[in-house]
Amino acid sequence: MTRIRTHVTGLLLLWMASTSTALAQQAPSVDVTRLGPQVGERIADFRLTDQAGATRTRDSLMGPNGLMLVFSRSADWCPYCKTQLVELQSRLPVLREQGLGVAVITYDSTAVLADFSRRRGITFPLLADPGSNAIKAYGILNTTVDLASRNYGIPFPGTFIVNRQGIVTSRFFEAAYQERNTVASILLKLGGRGGDINARRITTDHLEATTYLSDPVAAPGTIFSVIADVVPGPGMHLYAPGAHTYRVVRIDVDPKPSLVTRPLQYPASEIYLFEPLNERVEVYQKPFRLALDLSLSAAPEARKALAALSEMTITGTLEYQACSDTICYLPQRIPLSYTIGVRPLDTERSGVAGASP
Repeated sequence: MTRIRTHVTGLLLLWMASTSTALAQQAPSVDVTRLGPQVGERIADFRLTDQAGATRTRDSLMGPNGLMLVFSRSADWCPYCKTQLVELQSRLPVLREQGLGVAVITYDSTAVLADFSRRRGITFPLLADPGSNAIKAYGILNTTVDLASRNYGIPFPGTFIVNRQGIVTSRFFEAAYQERNTVASILLKLGGRGGDINARRITTDHLEATTYLSDPVAAPGTIFSVIADVVPGPGMHLYAPGAHTYRVVRIDVDPKPSLVTRPLQYPASEIYLFEPLNERVEVYQKPFRLALDLSLSAAPEARKALAALSEMTITGTLEYQACSDTICYLPQRIPLSYTIGVRPLDTERSGVAGASP
């Protein structure tokens, strides 16, 4: 009987581990990109209490140029959320330079938010929505959570950028709840300037480029970016994606087990007419930016491997083909290398009575 019980227990633990892994990697059945206010729509007003007991509204949180409003699952039990909030605090001066107010809404109590703020030095408003009324009003209540669960009431996590009138100008929601864009990667996607983290300046006969990372450090689930700001040389054009056989400009990153690579993001191109052949092709002739989003994997085996690292080296290439009005040059491959710090997730729980189990 003991042998049978041990065998069954082992199978149960194995099933629980495999189920946990599958759930961690499985995208929700809900299309989060369609939830909540879309670009061009106005966000709802609210009256919520922050971690210091002050009442906050949508308009009172606005900066000179608008508001970054983040919906988070929990500042108590969600390690990805807590890690994101700490990263947000570290970027607060940059956001204020951009003229943006910052606030985060969770279903946690004010006591939980006050405890987390004290332990992590959070100075921006964390807004308590324990009845999830604001979360529901925004249409982002996580409907996949069981009604009987203590976790019922959490939102699908995401970020809205709104202008002074409360109109959404951009939004960032990810299919997997573990994945969160950094502030820097968001601002770079919005056309802002990047830093010089591992910056490398490249000069060839055809272009000048500066490549760098959006962030100096990342944790499992953190979405950061490799950026290339490219300036074609005088009279030169580089090829954009399109219906042609020329080598398209791109950033490639060498695969690593704990590194997740997303599709390269291209800006809008223009049509170039090569008159001798009456050939029309998609090109870049003016300065442009390429952004390749990466993340450290949040899968359990990856988290275990990342726990042993303090930094990671990321290697890859910048590839392109350039032509002038008269000459097409051979495709070029320029090696790239970056180093990013690796930090663990914030797993410390609140000691406040009544916090979720």
